Amino acid sequence: MNYTTPVGTMDLADTQVTIPAQNLTPGTRWVYVRRRKASDCSVESPDSPSCEVRIADDGDMIPDAPNTPSNLMAEPIAAGSIRLRWRYCEIRQAVTPTAFRIYIDSGSGFNFATPSSTLTYSFGGGGEFTKTITGLTAGIRHRFCVRAYNGTTGGETQNTNSVAATPVSAGPTGLPTPIVSVEEE
Repeated sequence: MNYTTPVGTMDLADTQVTIPAQNLTPGTRWVYVRRRKASDCSVESPDSPSCEVRIADDGDMIPDAPNTPSNLMAEPIAAGSIRLRWRYCEIRQAVTPTAFRIYIDSGSGFNFATPSSTLTYSFGGGGEFTKTITGLTAGIRHRFCVRAYNGTTGGETQNTNSVAATPVSAGPTGLPTPIVSVEEE
């Protein structure tokens, strides 16, 4: 954090500050803090809580977004179905998600304008979430990514990773039924 050159100032009564044009690189995250400065000297207060600004790949600012899902895994489970599993850290959330948006790439790239599926967020449960995606074509490799979304702020996390899996034409076979015999005495 560079405290020698402030990027903006505001009066105590202000609720917003406009910062002069900054060159914020697409696909990056910027953190800033506010500090109160005494008017009669150069003493500044300790930092207020930090705020984060995220810049999307297209260069636009991303509104307040939830934490980013992590540890995404995909496994084929039945004919044309993949089970996705991921973790979501519920600690130190700036914004709570309302849902997770699931995106599928079947060879032409992800279409982030339209999620393929969603899963409503509910707090608790140890932070692990699963969603089964059905109706996929067996033998075709699909890539998946999951983003947390907040319907109030419109903020959506940017995917940090994706996973790939190929659905099978038939699910796994079950275990054979054991033969149980009971001896009488």
